[in-house]
Amino acid sequence: MSTPRRLIVDTDTGSDDVWAVVEALRAPELVHVEAVTVVCGNLPLDLCVKNAMLASDAAGTYAPPVYRGMERPLLTKEAAYAFDVHGADGLGGLDLPWPDRPTETKRACDAIIDLVMANPGEIEIATIGPLTNLAMAMLLEPALAANLRKLWILGGAAGERGNLTDAAEYNVGVDPEAAAIVLGSGADAVWVTWDTSRGETEITPAELAALRESGDPAGRFCADCIRSMLAWQKRTYGRETIGVIDSMLMTAVLYPEVMEGVFPARCSIDLSPGPERGRFRIDRSGAPNASICPHINAAAYKAHLFSLLGLR
Repeated sequence: MSTPRRLIVDTDTGSDDVWAVVEALRAPELVHVEAVTVVCGNLPLDLCVKNAMLASDAAGTYAPPVYRGMERPLLTKEAAYAFDVHGADGLGGLDLPWPDRPTETKRACDAIIDLVMANPGEIEIATIGPLTNLAMAMLLEPALAANLRKLWILGGAAGERGNLTDAAEYNVGVDPEAAAIVLGSGADAVWVTWDTSRGETEITPAELAALRESGDPAGRFCADCIRSMLAWQKRTYGRETIGVIDSMLMTAVLYPEVMEGVFPARCSIDLSPGPERGRFRIDRSGAPNASICPHINAAAYKAHLFSLLGLR
C-alpha cells in the first residue's frame, strides 16, 4: 500500500469549499491533510475559519490544524464577499455554533513555509480560494516554490467569461496581484479552471436528495449547506442544478485521471485597473508556466465524489 501524499488545503471556506475539505479528509489512503490554511474571500476571515473547522468535524475522520491567514487582498483594503451566494453564515443558513476547539496561533503563511521547507519535495498544496496566503508565503520565502511537490489551483477561466466579472474568475479576480505572484513563482502548478463546473458536472436535485437520504452525516451536511447557492443559481441563471466547483479541484487532486484535455500554456494575469483586470490569459504558443485543465470527466468525478460523501 502506497504512502498517502501530504497535502495542505488553502480555503476561503464557503459552502462549495466545504465539499472539498470533506473529500480530502475522507480519502486518508490517498492524502493526509497536514493543515487547513484559511484566507478571506467568499466571507470574512472569521467565518471562513469557523466553516473550515465545521467541515473538518463533519468529515468524521481526523482534524488537521486550522490556521488563520490573510484578512484582505494584498494591495486593496476591501474584500469581495459573496454573502448573496453562500448565505449570511456561508453555509446556507445552517447557523451552527463554533466548534469547541481552538485554531492555531501561527499565521497561515508561516505554517505553509514551515511545512514545505521542513519537508522539501513532499508537500502539495490545493488552493480553493484567492491566492493571498500562498503569495504572501512566497514573498516571505522565495525558495518555497522550488520545494513544493505540486500545486493545485482552482482559478482562471479557459472560456470567454469569468464568474466575478466578464473578464475575471473569482479566485484570481479578487486578488490578481497574489495570483500573478503564484503564477510567476515557477511552481509545478495545475490550474483547474472554473469552466469545468458547467454542464454535466453540475449536481442535480436528485443527487442532492440522495445525499440527504444516504444516512451519512457528511453527505447531509454538504447537501444542506449549499441551499443558498442553489437559490442564487436559480435566481441568477434560472437553473436547478449547481456547479460545486471546489469539489472538482479536490477530486482532481485525489484522482488526477478525472482531468481531461490538460495542456501546457504560457499564462498571465491582467493587473490593469480597467474592465480587463483579473483576466487569466492563456497562450498555448509561449514557453509554459502552467498546466491548464479545462475539462473534468463528469461520470468519473461524480462517482468519486459521491462515494466519498457516503453514496456507495
